[in-house]
Amino acid sequence: MSESADVAYVRLRALLRDEELRPGERVGDERSLAAAVGVPRAALRVALDRLEQEGSVRRTIGRSGGVLVADGRIERHLNTTEGLPEIARYQGIDVQTRVLSMALAVAGPRDRRLLQLPDGAAVHQLLRLRLADGTPLSLEASVLPADLFPGLAEQDLSSLYRTLRTVYDIAPAYSDETLEVISADEDRAAHLDVAPGTPLIKVQRAATGSTGRPIEVAEEVFRADRMRFHLRKYGFTNQHASPAASHQTNPPSSHLVSSRPRGEHR
Repeated sequence: MSESADVAYVRLRALLRDEELRPGERVGDERSLAAAVGVPRAALRVALDRLEQEGSVRRTIGRSGGVLVADGRIERHLNTTEGLPEIARYQGIDVQTRVLSMALAVAGPRDRRLLQLPDGAAVHQLLRLRLADGTPLSLEASVLPADLFPGLAEQDLSSLYRTLRTVYDIAPAYSDETLEVISADEDRAAHLDVAPGTPLIKVQRAATGSTGRPIEVAEEVFRADRMRFHLRKYGFTNQHASPAASHQTNPPSSHLVSSRPRGEHR
């Protein structure tokens, strides 16, 4: 590095230490950081390259982009239906998708109930493994009504919601999700490259289309050391209110989180 880049590196390290910023917290954009540490932007970029290689920061793109404190995790906002590839791209992380299986089957009792299907209805059963920069990140199992999505097995399944939108003109209007911590069984541990018993984060999702018909039920299991979840809350909801009052304030679900669509890239 040049002398000015060395100065920028030392001052940026000091800034991160002195501000006691948490992982995922925004440090600033290039212009404000260059002014804060008193170096040209060219020198700042060289210093940021080094810090990014070390894993201390990551740079994100978009209107809210900038430099964030890094710890190797992807931050997923629970207030959006954006999928991992899009979320990770904004955070400068490359997510790959491996389709492990895709099958046509008769819906079981649970899927039939959640998808509001008649007895004997067919569903697509999709299992995918997500990797972040080549390291296993999550295991995702999705079930979708076959009558809504004929020929889905022949489509690009790396970004499911994008395919549903572009090929079938169907997208989620909202999704309801629940989160819980589980222990990795042998199968999940093998897929995610962790030891059996390792804590994992399980997200169960039910997605509904604009017509009010359910379009997907899914279960995602994440490595807890690779993910962080963010939720912005507005006001308060009385979970013990009467059924009538609850119906007026909540979407028709008993799940904890309702995500409104900001993108279709799951």
